[in-house]
Amino acid sequence: MAYIPTRQLKPGMILSEDVADVNGRLLLAKGQAIGANHLTVFKMWGVPEVAVDQDEDVPADPAPALDPAVMRRVAEGLQPAFADNDLTHPAVAEIFRQAILHRCRKGTVQRTAAADRPVNAVSSPTSDGTARRRSLRTRDIQLPEIPTLIFRLNDTIADPFSSADDIAQVISKSPGLSALLLKIVNSAFYGFPSRIDSVTRAVAIIGSKEVSALAVGITTLEVFKDIPKTVFDMQAFTHHSLACGVLARILAASGSIRNTEQMFVSGLLHDIGRLVIFRYFSKEAAQMLASPTGGSLYDREKRVLGFRHTDIAVDLFEKWKFPVALTQNVIFHHRPVSAQDPVKAAIVHLADMIAHSLGEGKSGEWRIPVLDIAAWEKLRLSPRALATMIPQALHHLGFLMTVFP
Repeated sequence: MAYIPTRQLKPGMILSEDVADVNGRLLLAKGQAIGANHLTVFKMWGVPEVAVDQDEDVPADPAPALDPAVMRRVAEGLQPAFADNDLTHPAVAEIFRQAILHRCRKGTVQRTAAADRPVNAVSSPTSDGTARRRSLRTRDIQLPEIPTLIFRLNDTIADPFSSADDIAQVISKSPGLSALLLKIVNSAFYGFPSRIDSVTRAVAIIGSKEVSALAVGITTLEVFKDIPKTVFDMQAFTHHSLACGVLARILAASGSIRNTEQMFVSGLLHDIGRLVIFRYFSKEAAQMLASPTGGSLYDREKRVLGFRHTDIAVDLFEKWKFPVALTQNVIFHHRPVSAQDPVKAAIVHLADMIAHSLGEGKSGEWRIPVLDIAAWEKLRLSPRALATMIPQALHHLGFLMTVFP
């Protein structure tokens, strides 16, 4: 018996152990031959490797034929962003390696903080975090109201007598959202063999909570789409958010975490508090984004504003009555071991770090978030598995970037 990375499986190989999805549903039984359709299903559910009838493990794919000089230049440009991380840690080393390979293929080199400096940077204001945050709560600065669609969805889901058709009817009130959801559920992101042609069928097949979670995530980002590009590039922000969401979903599936769509939405909304800052504290945001030194953006938020984007997420999610589990995943993604469910928060934490490392989109942060070693250990992942999961996530991200507005 040997464990083979999913990307290196070949049709005809015989399984030595059962392969199941995150809900324990059998995908393929021991002793069965692997077919081409099974490869698609394994990738969809984030299965990193399987046991087959073979004498030795297959070594990892050799590094692609890239110009060593280019790889060295990319590595040198990326090292300052990784300065807060321990590159000798196996997981960090693998993420760094994957980041170099991906950036070389894309032809991108890590930019410094100064390269992202806004033109109209302002000096550091005197901070009074308590007063600033109170102004949000007392509506001197008003947090956006919950979108009607999310409000109706929450009510419908909470009704024990509601059906898949009831939920579909709420979503269908927004033709744009319905079309986008159908594009996503018909993509390789889900890998269903036949086309899903209605929201009702999507709810019935994928599940009401899963489809509703997708709808909530998409609709929430739409609330902030009008942030001016002079403040921040929302397309780049959405790109980073999608990358984190896809990575969180695949990491969750690999760790046999149920409700992978909640993890996708947790990743998608992990920096939602930063959008509140960009909208209501644009001058302070410009100053923080302009600073070439002084630590991470996460720390600069506290110094300049007196609070962090995760604190604002607490206020927003409380106002919008978001589920506690989703809220916890988001507000603790910088310190996951403090969450009620540290494993799920750790998934978002790791997904955020990997997304930054790969240079997929922007959140305003130029430093790579520090990997919380205690959180990593809770995930019980093999660094070797990251070499399979990261390319899978990038494949799905490429599609989602073509359908998201």
